[in-house]
Amino acid sequence: MKHWFCIGWAFIALASCSQFNAVTLYSNDTSEVHPLDYFDQAIIFHDSQASIVTGLRNTTCKEVRFEQGNSFGGEDHMSIEWDASRGCKFIGIQIPWASYAAKDLTPLLDCAAIEMAIRLEEGSLTNIPMFFGLVDYAGRQCMTKINFLGMDDGVLDTSWRKVRIPLHAFNYERRGVNMSNIKELKIEFQRSGHAHIDEIKIVRHEHHYSIEPDHSTEVVAGLPWKIGTTPEEWWGINPRYSSSFLFGEEQNVGGFNEANPMKIQADVNTALPDAWDQFGVSFSNWKRVDLASLHTTAALSFDLVCAEMPDLVISIHAFSGQRRQVRTQLQSHQLVARGENQFQAYIPIRSFPDYESLDWSALKEVRFRVEESARFDFANLRLIEFRGNPQNPVAWKGYE
Repeated sequence: MKHWFCIGWAFIALASCSQFNAVTLYSNDTSEVHPLDYFDQAIIFHDSQASIVTGLRNTTCKEVRFEQGNSFGGEDHMSIEWDASRGCKFIGIQIPWASYAAKDLTPLLDCAAIEMAIRLEEGSLTNIPMFFGLVDYAGRQCMTKINFLGMDDGVLDTSWRKVRIPLHAFNYERRGVNMSNIKELKIEFQRSGHAHIDEIKIVRHEHHYSIEPDHSTEVVAGLPWKIGTTPEEWWGINPRYSSSFLFGEEQNVGGFNEANPMKIQADVNTALPDAWDQFGVSFSNWKRVDLASLHTTAALSFDLVCAEMPDLVISIHAFSGQRRQVRTQLQSHQLVARGENQFQAYIPIRSFPDYESLDWSALKEVRFRVEESARFDFANLRLIEFRGNPQNPVAWKGYE
């Protein structure tokens, strides 16, 4: 009896083994761990109760308040109103977050950004006169500013909008800043303004555009050179914010020259309050573009469809140099008719006043501002060869 009892238990044991699943000694979970997961000092400012802010003394140039109404994150937020024309040498605040503890940011430099919520008291801006600095415990500091690529919808206005500043945008190597021993975040205010700031923290960030000149400069070796062939290279065109400018159908505007998919449809009413009146485009994916060897024999060209010539201010901007922009106004003698209400514009570089003062080896973008109400279609923006008289560009016979 005992013998058959043991055999029975043996069969039960064997049957049970068939129900077991193989288990590996180590987990195969390969989900990536982000360096920010190990960083416990990510909150820079939450509210006045949880965060330390210095430089709060009000002066004739600056007034700082903690306001509870319409805050983005905590119990209150910072309201800063400033005016540098009143004679102050420095207008700013400092945030020595994590109770003055030294912060090691080196593991985060290529994968994180400082994020904050900002809204304006009134109006809208694509370029706010604020600079941000990281200061180490030796007193060295590295500065940068907000790029519209880091702003929600590329604009700041009276609604809360998130702004991101990549950590690698700070010029810490050039300034010799010890990024493993950071003391505080410094915010400097220039010109004049009134901004509300809240919920400053370090977040994950993917860097889509390199900022290092050695890796991001693209040399224009020949013309023509297409500009703005993808939507990501343009700013100021967002139907969620404004209908002044929209991307049109992927076709050539006027049926002449080669097609360019980036057609812009403009319908600007400057009589409206806070009417959006400008847009811009990178020369090449927000890299530095070197046109130094060709700029004196080049012209900006684009196609227009319009019943009346728009009052258009055109400016070229550079990443560096003592002077960062040159501008001119579209003139009727720069247009060639190609059909009914169809024109091709030629704006020689040499027709820009003081064009020689710009660093043509570090070009950044082209901007367009509509001065008066207008409706037009715009496409096929490019740099072309031009060797004629800049005062009479349409007379030159060497165009494409």
